[in-house]
Amino acid sequence: MADAGVLEPDDSVELIDGRIVEMSPENSPHRVAIAKGSEVFIRALQDLPYFVQTQSTLPLDEANVPEPDLAVLRGVPDDVLDSEPEVVLVVEVADTSLTQDRAVKQPLYARNRIPEYWIVNLRERTVEVYWEPGESEYRQRRTRSETETATPRFEETLSLDVELLLPARS
Repeated sequence: MADAGVLEPDDSVELIDGRIVEMSPENSPHRVAIAKGSEVFIRALQDLPYFVQTQSTLPLDEANVPEPDLAVLRGVPDDVLDSEPEVVLVVEVADTSLTQDRAVKQPLYARNRIPEYWIVNLRERTVEVYWEPGESEYRQRRTRSETETATPRFEETLSLDVELLLPARS
């Protein structure tokens, strides 16, 4: 749509359920959490067959092309040139977007069989971990506090400190 002139290249939007949805503006804590999360996942996955995609489109189907804050995909970045790699984890950083990330994004990712979905909840300084996708929601949910670790199901040898995914306390 940007090529057709409907959208400007800098418009911050995503396609959800066939509608163009404006994305929440980023504040400083949100930006920090994305940068820290990206760093944590890249470091943790460096010798494993996965790569991290940061704030990029994630084509799920014709009506849904969200732009999650982080996504972990199987393979290497060049795999995107041939086809869409398997998505093993999607991470959204939530402050002002918390309601949207729970009520809209969580069922969207579940319906599209994303095996695991995390919300880095900046308000409560927790990570909400969702897994076992169903038709309209994830069947399992666990919340991890900033003093705990979170283990992604796609690679259970990893144990990530939740605190490292969060901005420093001001």
